[in-house]
Amino acid sequence: MQSFALAIVVASTFTHAYWNFLLKRAGGAATFIALSKVAEVICFAPIFLWLAGRTQDWSLGVVGLIVVGAALVLFNYGALGKAYAAGDLSFVYPISRAGILLFLPALGFVVFRERLTVIGWMSVACIVVGIALLQLPAFTADAVRSSVARLNSESVAYSLAAALSAAVYTIWDKRAVQTLTPFVYFYGYTLLVAALYSVFVWRRAKSAEIARVWSTHRSSILQVGVFNTVTYLLVLIALRSGTSSYVIALRQLSIVWGALLGNFVLGESLPGPKRLGLATLVAGCVMVAFAK
Repeated sequence: MQSFALAIVVASTFTHAYWNFLLKRAGGAATFIALSKVAEVICFAPIFLWLAGRTQDWSLGVVGLIVVGAALVLFNYGALGKAYAAGDLSFVYPISRAGILLFLPALGFVVFRERLTVIGWMSVACIVVGIALLQLPAFTADAVRSSVARLNSESVAYSLAAALSAAVYTIWDKRAVQTLTPFVYFYGYTLLVAALYSVFVWRRAKSAEIARVWSTHRSSILQVGVFNTVTYLLVLIALRSGTSSYVIALRQLSIVWGALLGNFVLGESLPGPKRLGLATLVAGCVMVAFAK
């Protein structure tokens, strides 16, 4: 993987883990997420207005790229919501993340003729196995049988749908940033997603609850809004020149930072399977650096 793309993706894993840590610490409520999206749009509006008028030739095709990007992200949100309604976070999250790498190599080949080397395939396999190990509570036959039995469930179907949509919007993002400035593209579809998601949430939330969440978590909400933009801008820049599967594979390094923050700051446990899973995931990410 190219040194520049490698460096900025690794940087994005730190910012991604940090804003997810802030979200977790605040309870991860839908109201918090909606407020962070609004904050994100407001904070970066001046930059968007300046760039949109100077660097972007607006046409129906350009608007279409943004609209389709927003639609794919919203579909991903919807599938994840259904998955979380049917299954636990610790079960759904690994499948929805590892599942991206099940679909992305094929999509990358079909659309961009991207080919993974042997080291590349080994790195992807290590990362998928590492993420799978993270959901095992213990190294016992019962724990393995329980995890396998849960694969035939509604939550798995929705998790894989979320993974497929994430793989598709990754390919779409790579195509879009060949035409649009990464910031203009990301802000454009974030604006659409924020508007629709906020309306959906606020129709169900009371004004007093919205005010309470803002008052209690104002600093975290603003930080999540800023770091979410920074994170994905770095990824979009890397996608311009990097192989899609390698970029997304390396992004899983954020899971390691998130687990370490949870352990050292929030006091969450790291049993044997999680430690082995994190080690396997790190090994896969290291191999990405040597993949061509």
